[in-house]
Amino acid sequence: MEISEYTLPEYLLQRTTLFDKTSPLIVTALSNEKDKYVDGYLNYLYTLKQGNRTHIIKHSKKTISSGISLAPIDPKRNYLEYMTYQLRAGLAPQMVPDTYFADPAAHLFIMEDLSYLTVLRFSLCRGEQFPRLGKQVGEYLARTHLATSKMKLSTEYWQALKQYFQNSDMRAIITDFILKPPVGDKTQKTDYQIAILDILDVILQDETLQNDWNRLIARISSKDECLIHGDFHSSNVFVSQTSFKVIDMEYTMTGPFSYDIGYFLANILSQYATFSIRGDDAMCTFLLQVIRDTYQTYFKYFSDHTAGDQQNRFLEILQDSLGYLAMANINRIANLGEFPDFDSLTDPQAIFLAKGLSMMLAQTLLRKRHHLTSTDDVCELIQATRNSFLQNLTR
Repeated sequence: MEISEYTLPEYLLQRTTLFDKTSPLIVTALSNEKDKYVDGYLNYLYTLKQGNRTHIIKHSKKTISSGISLAPIDPKRNYLEYMTYQLRAGLAPQMVPDTYFADPAAHLFIMEDLSYLTVLRFSLCRGEQFPRLGKQVGEYLARTHLATSKMKLSTEYWQALKQYFQNSDMRAIITDFILKPPVGDKTQKTDYQIAILDILDVILQDETLQNDWNRLIARISSKDECLIHGDFHSSNVFVSQTSFKVIDMEYTMTGPFSYDIGYFLANILSQYATFSIRGDDAMCTFLLQVIRDTYQTYFKYFSDHTAGDQQNRFLEILQDSLGYLAMANINRIANLGEFPDFDSLTDPQAIFLAKGLSMMLAQTLLRKRHHLTSTDDVCELIQATRNSFLQNLTR
């Protein structure tokens, strides 16, 4: 049966026991490539509603829409995602949505509807603060990283985990698209877009920085320390003042401890740049605290659950995560696509200034990461770079 919003009711009533066969099952398609706020351009998403109960169904595609030029992607990743939800539900209870049914042949699974929560990225754009956010991020990552790491698993189990979650198609997207600097075509671009690409050119003219960038890309494949989320950004986190849940785990693979932390904090850095241009010091203070709390909670969990001195490991994680933070931040901006972290600004000049500041912060962290040894060092450098940028604007 071809899966669509029209065939799903019959399919689900036949294949699962989740629904009452005597009541209408209403299916609504959520995916819409024209809507920049609908997560799922790699997948079809549907809501399933019967009476007062709602679920979400995720159905994998083979190719990417939205003009991104990549090879077809194996839809078997859908079942890997379902299995990693099952795994992480045991490692970080209450921090992932419940899953109820999977069909590996049809490349779909059914999960909890999280519409009672809000997408973190858009809440941050509205200036909402979540005091526990950094601690929740640090705890979620530490729990799921450590339990699936070489440090905790036998060689046999580790090799089996690595083989099962090889996920080579999604790994190629990370190395060849997400982390690789874009080729900046400046034809038919606005003046602000050209200026962003000019900033990228200046950054990449630094040969030492460029070599460091390439080394960090290579580590995604060579430094396999644990099972990573792979796409851990603020649109894949649902929150309230009391709840925190992580979604969209189809990039799950083995990789370095540092990647997920840096990739998530890239969003926080861009939000920090945005609220700096808005002059919202309270929000900036909160966002810096998210950075501190993320690292400190992560490292404390490791210290509490491992033997021996972990300081050298922590220093490597800190410094490498700053590299991934910087690379993801710069690339998201320089790709010139939709980037909602700046959506709380409406004036084109203000948006450009926020993006310029975000790229400057990222560049500074990438250049100086090997000299940063604590979260205080990181936050002080971010704040000092921001202050210098704002002072130069007023001269």
